[in-house]
Amino acid sequence: MMIRDGYHQLSDGRNLSFTEYGDAQGFPIFAFHGLPGSRLWFNENDEVSNSLGIRLITVDRPGFGNSDPKPKRSFLDFSKDIEELCQQLSINSYSVLGISGGGVYAAACALQNSKAVHKCGLISTVAPFEHGKPPKNMAAENRNVFILARRFPWLLKLMLNQQKSLINKKPDQYMAAIMSNTKHLCESDRKIMEKKENAEFMLTHMGEAFKKGVQETVNEAKLFCKDWGFDVKAIDVPVEIWHGTEDTLSPIEPIQKLANNVPRSQKNFISGKGHFLTEEKDIWEKILLSLKTE
Repeated sequence: MMIRDGYHQLSDGRNLSFTEYGDAQGFPIFAFHGLPGSRLWFNENDEVSNSLGIRLITVDRPGFGNSDPKPKRSFLDFSKDIEELCQQLSINSYSVLGISGGGVYAAACALQNSKAVHKCGLISTVAPFEHGKPPKNMAAENRNVFILARRFPWLLKLMLNQQKSLINKKPDQYMAAIMSNTKHLCESDRKIMEKKENAEFMLTHMGEAFKKGVQETVNEAKLFCKDWGFDVKAIDVPVEIWHGTEDTLSPIEPIQKLANNVPRSQKNFISGKGHFLTEEKDIWEKILLSLKTE
């Protein structure tokens, strides 16, 4: 099982929820979920983190899982929450990684908390949208979320509430949809999403994500359609960028541009792979090692 599941009360009174996996005495890596998502990343303890001597700390962003919302928050605000959590956990040096929509938060932490951050990992991340619009070659299933957030947020909220209802009331139907709705994915991603054990995990992960409602998913999707609030060129810590060349949910072309703008980036573009890199054990091991070593 996980090492620990708890929360920290921040200085403004909000609760910030987190879960720890891996080696309790290992090198700390904070991991940030996608959009939507939650801190629940594994059904059991993560054997890869444990074997590598890594203390993996996954965190619910404000409004997701058990973390209290923070009205009108920015991408940069979350780095302050992580700084407070580090003080509570007596952690002075650590790495950060963000998956998909969590990448911007890892980048923000690398910028804001540069004295403490050893390395930053951007895994299947998104890049800043040009003119506030998602890339045209992003799969419509993903692209429409951001378009609706900008133009018809009430409709996006309605759709998300329908998904939440399906998770809570008809879990078998939700899992069947997860396993069958894969035509927009590349081959490697389809193989992952069509597995029943993955659908069972998604049921838990997404059920936790929507625990406090779906409004934060709408709010965060709107954030991605605005300026990030910081320049990635100012990041002064090593950044490991891991991305599949066949990713349809976050196409690689904007990520290549992003990588060229990050001063100390190491590009790890994986041929023939898609969005769900962390679901492949050998890649997950390489990602974690890249964030632990010099």
